[in-house]
Amino acid sequence: MITLELVVTLKSQHRILTIMSAYLNYLEKPKLKKSLLIAGLPGIAHIGKLAVEYLMHELHAKRFAELYSEHFPEWVVREDGLVKTLKVDFCYCRPDGTEKDVILATADAQATSSIGHYKLSSEILDVAMRHESDTVVTMAAYMLSPYESRSSVVGTATDAEMAELLHKHGIELLDGGTIVGMNGLLLGLARARGLRGFCLLGATGGGLLDVSATEAVLQVLSKVLSFKLDLTNLHRYAPALPKLKPPKPRLLRASEEEVSYIR
Repeated sequence: MITLELVVTLKSQHRILTIMSAYLNYLEKPKLKKSLLIAGLPGIAHIGKLAVEYLMHELHAKRFAELYSEHFPEWVVREDGLVKTLKVDFCYCRPDGTEKDVILATADAQATSSIGHYKLSSEILDVAMRHESDTVVTMAAYMLSPYESRSSVVGTATDAEMAELLHKHGIELLDGGTIVGMNGLLLGLARARGLRGFCLLGATGGGLLDVSATEAVLQVLSKVLSFKLDLTNLHRYAPALPKLKPPKPRLLRASEEEVSYIR
């Protein structure tokens, strides 16, 4: 027999779990119009994350919201002897030369499952659309295979007009293959919602942090979006980026393949 006290506890626990599936904490509610979302999450060589972190730093962006989700990995970040829960950070700014407000989004990690990737990507887009974003730009890595020759930055877009915009700036467009992870999925889901945008990928050999590839991506981004960006501090700022160390991945069974971020 379940007592009333236990029923209340179960309901209370359920309510907590419902909240934790996605909890958006507003630090302030800026009034943005026709904004542009620029996102970069951790991935190969941390190119997307470092790029957005540097934009936040260099453009003096103001943090306005934090998104917590149960789809993040089951670990916390250690900083100065303290721990913090994983989250998505949202900032806003108006770079010199642009006519739109810019929303910058990055996170401590990507989701841990395919369902989580879709859920968390959708929640990021929800925040952007709530602030009238009509364009989504993401940044990621293009993992070079041995002896492969590529431009330092390649790209892909949601539509022909955006693809032409990249082409006009000399960006090699990807033909075939897949972009694995939220930096690609965000763009795909944005297109499904009727938003436009593109993804810039820095060619890299991998590693923990590729600052040169990040610099190449940011140079192209500033040209395509026509805003001023000083990159002289990037190599000095990069070492301060927290080098996240997730738990060791589980061993793959013989029937499984290891998935790279782009094929």
